Order: sequence, then C-alpha cells, then structure tokens
Amino acid sequence: MPRQSYFFHPLRLVLTGTLLIVHSGCRPEPKEDLSFEISTVLAYNQTAASNILVALERRTVSEGVFNGNYEFVAEGTTDAEGMLVLNFGRSNALDYLITGYGDDWFEKQLEVNPDVFLGNTSQSIELEMTPKASITIRLVNANPLDENDAIQFRTLNAPGEYPTCSNGWGTFSGFDVVEERTCLIEADRYLPYTYRTFRNGEWLEFELDSIWIERGDAADLTIPW
Repeated sequence: MPRQSYFFHPLRLVLTGTLLIVHSGCRPEPKEDLSFEISTVLAYNQTAASNILVALERRTVSEGVFNGNYEFVAEGTTDAEGMLVLNFGRSNALDYLITGYGDDWFEKQLEVNPDVFLGNTSQSIELEMTPKASITIRLVNANPLDENDAIQFRTLNAPGEYPTCSNGWGTFSGFDVVEERTCLIEADRYLPYTYRTFRNGEWLEFELDSIWIERGDAADLTIPW
C-alpha cells in the first residue's frame, strides 16, 4: 500500500494559487461608494439649522422591472453646524428623494437625478428648512352692543409652500360672537395681523399689531373687541 505523502504536489500548488487569485478577484465592491454631503439651513437667513432628521430614499430598476415605490437607503441627524454625510452603495437608481424633517419643522423634500454621480462620487445638497408652530386665533365680542356688532380680521403672513394659516379676510358679526381657529404657522418670527370693528353703525379704524411665534410653540392670540 503506497504511503501518503505530506508534501504538496506541484499540480496542487498551481490549483491552489489559481483559486486564491480567483477568490481575490471576486470580492464585492465596497458598499459605501457614493455619498450626499447635506447641509440644513434656516430658510429665512441661510444660517445653520441643527438637529434636523434627514432620510434618503430611491427608486430603482431591478432585472428590467421598475419599482415605483421609494425604498429606504440611509438616514441621520445634522450636527451643530447643520451638516450630515449619508453614505450608500451604488445601484441602478432612477432618482433619489432627500427629506428633511423634525417635530418643530415643516418637511422639506428634494428630488435628485442620479446623473449627478456620473463624474463624482460625492454631491453637496442644501436643504432650506422652515420652523413651525401652531397658533389659536380667538376673536371675542367682549363688549357687545347689539346684533350688528362685527369684526373684520386677517393675518398678514405671505402665502408659502406649506399649509399655514389663511391670510384671507374674515368678517364675523353678532351680539355674542366668538370666532376661533387653530392652524400651523411659520415660526421664529413675528406674525403681523390687522383688524377693525363695527360699532354703532360704523366701521372704526384698522388696528395693526403682531405676535412673536416661537418654534414648536402652541401660541395663543386672543382679541377681545
């Protein structure tokens, strides 16, 4: 019976070396080969907005099939300087969707064409964030005279891209009328408003005033007239 050899046969050495080379050449590419460098700023003055949650999604084509739904890719929170880097792997992406959000912020979304990565693996994105709050506006006829008492009121906020308080005129009349509404509003700035009242058969002069709206606050504006 032939003895077992404890030495590598030359052919075995060649096969082993070939397998090592093939194995080394088939290693997958690094996953994190693309990145978005995201900065979040206050929409009013472009100063840094920190602690903003940012989510990255994408739509892809897989095996020739288009997936119309966005799939989650990465997320994070901006630092004290309003900066965040999201790293992710390459894919056959049709588009990217970047969303900035937070409890005290209006949601901001930005669609990005994947062609931006044709010449570069990193792209800088700026999200202009708008702080939000809620406000309850209450108009109370505190000194009723008769059923013809009336008030005309409107806020003077400029209409924007978010569903905030309407700035249209409202006219409310009655002896014991109480008009109340609650709505969202841009925060970290003053909300101007104006109104006038109808007494003894005539409209009085317009009053002009404002109220400071703090981010995340539930503000109250009560006007007894």
